[in-house]
Amino acid sequence: MRRFILPFAALLVVIVVAGCSSGRKVFVEHDYSYETNFKDYSSYTFLECERDTNNLCTEIYEAIRRQMQVRGYKLTAEKPTLLVNYGIFYDNLRYQGYMQPVIKNWVDTENDGFRYEPIKYALDKGTLIVSLIDAESDQVVWRGYASGIFKGSENSNNHYRSVVRRIFDQYPLFAKGYDPRRYSEQVGR
Repeated sequence: MRRFILPFAALLVVIVVAGCSSGRKVFVEHDYSYETNFKDYSSYTFLECERDTNNLCTEIYEAIRRQMQVRGYKLTAEKPTLLVNYGIFYDNLRYQGYMQPVIKNWVDTENDGFRYEPIKYALDKGTLIVSLIDAESDQVVWRGYASGIFKGSENSNNHYRSVVRRIFDQYPLFAKGYDPRRYSEQVGR
């Protein structure tokens, strides 16, 4: 009897842990423009946060700034090549995104054969949308988004930083002229 109870108890623990962690999952995705030369961008500035509550915009601003910095982009008010806009949406949201190849693969090949494949999402309450906008044309060139960001936020001091990092994991590109190997050598000294 004991050999049946032990595996059952272990299975029960796995189910409970999986159930607790699944309630905290955040959905992350991105879209981008095929008409963009991502290799030309080197600097950015922020537009105002579209909504604020309890300094959330400040926390997200700092997390985005860090992610842009580690990719070699320079924060400047003087002729930036990118504008960064972000908004927090508190209600459920219907959103049209696109099925696209991984951005790094597209940037490496710039294959003109790729087409936008629309996909409709029903995003959960608490959606963060980060847009990178070409400063010259005012066109959105990349947009990353995460829904369900308020789930589990009370349990972690770095929750929103982690959400922003997961969004920027979808943007594995570096600034023009930036060599991440050189940066890591400088940090190591």
